Amino acid sequence: MKLKDKNLLLTILAIILSISSYFLIRELYYLNNDFPYSQEIVAVFLGTIVTILITAILLNKQTEVELLKEENLKLFEFKADIYNELFKYLEDVFMKQDLTDYDIIKLKLINQKLATIASKDVLSIFGKFIDIFNDASQDNKIVGKDVDEIFDILSELSNAIRYDLLEGKHIEKESDKNAILKQIRINTDHLKNLKLIPLKKKDK
Repeated sequence: MKLKDKNLLLTILAIILSISSYFLIRELYYLNNDFPYSQEIVAVFLGTIVTILITAILLNKQTEVELLKEENLKLFEFKADIYNELFKYLEDVFMKQDLTDYDIIKLKLINQKLATIASKDVLSIFGKFIDIFNDASQDNKIVGKDVDEIFDILSELSNAIRYDLLEGKHIEKESDKNAILKQIRINTDHLKNLKLIPLKKKDK
């Protein structure tokens, strides 16, 4: 039996027992005027049963909350693992600057993993990412401007992933969300202009 069903059953029993106890004690009060101690004994007995039922309800509720926390933690870890896998995949592709059949198959598998866990916003932006990634990799190369174009959409994707992971844990104003996305885009644009300057060889 599920915890919710147990809680409902125990709650119903507690209500029925409380109502029954009221009428029973009321009757005993009038029937046992010559034996006052019997009233106290019955009241203590019924009170003990009600206390046991209420304690059982609270314990079941506590167990339900703990299980829910554990499920949420596992869900968070699962999401984070898939998102990390996506960024690790992109890191590998960008570093070697070419695309193979293996890379395409792996991206398709990541897409299926995202479909099981990602939020609607993440899936929507990831769809745009796939289109740009597909156009950029027509020559089986991911270099130069191709990388910059992909990073533009990755800024939005990173922002969506951020809020998917923080959902239910951190609430920000809409203006803050827009400001964060704007800053992510600014950072990405600045990195486009980051180039290494060749060092001059020292005269012998």
